[in-house]
Amino acid sequence: MKISEPKFWWNGNPSILIRLMSFPFGIFLKILIFFRNKLFKKIFLPKPVICVGNFVVGGQGKTPFVRYLRSVLEDIDRKTVVISNGYGGKMKSSKIISDIDSSIDCGDEALLHAKDGLTVVSKSRADALEVLDKNQFDFILLDDGLQDPSIHKDLNIVIVDTSKGIGNNLLIPFGPMRESLGFALKKTDIIIFINSINQNHQSISNVLKLWKGLVLYAEYETYIDEDINEEVIAFSGISNPEKFSYGLKNMGVRVNKHFIFSDHENISEDDAKEIFEYSKFKNLKIVTTEKDLIKLKESKKDSYREKLYFSSILAKVKIRFDEATLINFLKEKKLI
Repeated sequence: MKISEPKFWWNGNPSILIRLMSFPFGIFLKILIFFRNKLFKKIFLPKPVICVGNFVVGGQGKTPFVRYLRSVLEDIDRKTVVISNGYGGKMKSSKIISDIDSSIDCGDEALLHAKDGLTVVSKSRADALEVLDKNQFDFILLDDGLQDPSIHKDLNIVIVDTSKGIGNNLLIPFGPMRESLGFALKKTDIIIFINSINQNHQSISNVLKLWKGLVLYAEYETYIDEDINEEVIAFSGISNPEKFSYGLKNMGVRVNKHFIFSDHENISEDDAKEIFEYSKFKNLKIVTTEKDLIKLKESKKDSYREKLYFSSILAKVKIRFDEATLINFLKEKKLI
C-alpha cells in the first residue's frame, strides 16, 4: 500500500493539536512494535546480512546506495545477492529476477538491482534464499528491512536524506517515523547522511544529539553520459522529484517542464503521449531517471510508451562517499 506524505509530516515543529492527537496513538504503536519484535523468532541466514534501511516512510536514497555498496563489495571480490520485497510489484512467490521480468510483477527497484547482479524478490525476506544456492554469494544485502524483525542483521546502515531528515519525529500517521527514533537507533550501526539538494532539515541536529556512533556523508550527483547544455523536458516518478530537478540544474540544464508522477507510479499510455507530444511541440529532448525508464521497458510495440522509452535520455546517479572508512568499519566488525 502506498502512503501519501502530508506536508505537515516534514514541518520541524508540529502543532500542539497534532502532538496531542499523536500522543495516545504513539504509545499504543510503540507497545505494538515492542511486542512484535519480542514475539518474532529471528532467522540467522548462512552469510553476513547488511541491511540498508531508513527511519521514515518513503524514499531516502536507499536503492542507489545498495547498488553502490554492491559495487564496493564486488570490487574486493565479495559476491553479493540483493533481496528486495519488490515494492509495487504483484509477485507473490520468491524469484530470482532477470532482464526479462516486468516491473509490474517485481517492482522497479528490483529490476535496477538485477541490472547489477544476483537479485531475489520475495515478500518474505526470510524465505528469499530458498531459491538460491548459498555458495553463490558472500554477502546478503537488504534493500529496506530495518523494521523487519524476522531476520538477524549483521550490520544496519540507515540512510537519512538531509533535506527531509526525520520530519516532525512523530509516528505514522501523524508523522513519517516508522518507529520511535530511540528504538531505531538501538539497532543502528552506521548513519549515512545523503546530501541531495544541499539543504539541511532542522531535525538533523536532533538525530546527531542522540546518535554517538559512526556518521558518514554521501553526495548524490546526477550525470548524463552525453553532452546536454540546453533546455530539456523531464519526467519522474520518484519519492522526491526535487532531487531530480536540482541534479539537472547543477549540470547546467534548464528544465522547461517537469512531468511529476507519484513514487513507483507506472506511466500510462496517455501520460506518455502527453510527454512525447509536448517534447515534439517544443523541439526539446526528454530526460528521465533509471527508475522511470525501466518501467517503460516492456511497452507495447508502436505505443507512445515505447516511443517515450526510445526517445528518453537517461540520467544516472553518481555517489561520492568515504569508501575507505566503510571498508575499515566492516573489517573491525570482522565482516570482511
